[in-house]
Amino acid sequence: MGRPIAHCAIASIFLISSAAFFACGEGAYQGGSCATTDHCQSDDQYVPGTLCVDGHCECGEPGKVICCPPGEEEPDCFLACRLCEECAENTAECSGVPVPPGGCESDAECAGPPDPRCGVGRCVDGACEVEIWEGPIESQLRGDCKDEECTAEGRVVSVPAYDVYDDGNQCTLDICEVDKPRHLTLEDVTCPASGAGRCHEGACVQCFAEDPTLQCPSGLVCYGVWCVPPHCENGARDAGRGETGFDCGGPCRPCPPSERCGAATDCVSGVCTNGSCMIPTCSDGVKNGDESGVDCGTSSCPRCPQGRGCRTGADCMSGVCWSGTCEAPTCSDGVKNGDEAGVDCGGEGCAGPCPG
Repeated sequence: MGRPIAHCAIASIFLISSAAFFACGEGAYQGGSCATTDHCQSDDQYVPGTLCVDGHCECGEPGKVICCPPGEEEPDCFLACRLCEECAENTAECSGVPVPPGGCESDAECAGPPDPRCGVGRCVDGACEVEIWEGPIESQLRGDCKDEECTAEGRVVSVPAYDVYDDGNQCTLDICEVDKPRHLTLEDVTCPASGAGRCHEGACVQCFAEDPTLQCPSGLVCYGVWCVPPHCENGARDAGRGETGFDCGGPCRPCPPSERCGAATDCVSGVCTNGSCMIPTCSDGVKNGDESGVDCGTSSCPRCPQGRGCRTGADCMSGVCWSGTCEAPTCSDGVKNGDEAGVDCGGEGCAGPCPG
């Protein structure tokens, strides 16, 4: 059985109507019998929030019980329908109060939105609600010309954005074309970053022999893409003029492997060993061959660590290349890297486990 509501019994002595006695007597019991809500809320003892539910006087809101506020005891307290955390410590009904169907006691019981990156489930006043974080999500792949955003329904969609990828090449123009990055080659302009040389086919060169507009200053000739003295194309090794190999080394173009050299600068590979130019390797301590960084960033060499050169994310251990340099993994770079279990999730420092 329920317990009587304080102060109601005294008032009922002066009431002669059986209906009134029913409302104040039996109806004043939490869980007591009732026919209507009026039987649960008499003029003599009104408990806010009590309703007649299935023939019993109960609190109408899920998860609430009739109780005293903290620090007060019956019969000298203001009884009202409260959540158990708002009740006095010794409230009997709060010992294992069942959660009504569809109700909740904690956020953990509540489902979130379709995509967990877009919000969380919340338990509010005993009922589950979904909190949506509308707008761009934290995890974004930089330079992909689009943003990942949460909709009002809690789903992630891609929208075009002017998120231009910087490829680190001074002779390309980086743009977004709808939702895809493009790198347009600059032709016949002074190299923007260095202020010297000319852009040709996406590279900064001194000259280009087949292009009459890309020629060398007076007194020099164009040999391939290098401006060199005339003796650098006579087919001889002019040691007296500083050449270390045939038409190469010194003031001429760099020498290919196996040609003679006196310093690393005499060689295309940048490696001069025992007077000979060496072929590029992945362990010579020099950026050469088709490497994007020193001894890394090719199909035959390992991926590059943070801080070394790159052309694309595929050249980097982190999978993130920006402005020609490999970047460290983060929890918001749009790439599964570091110790992450998924894209920007499940790793040290990342917020929460991966969805699913």
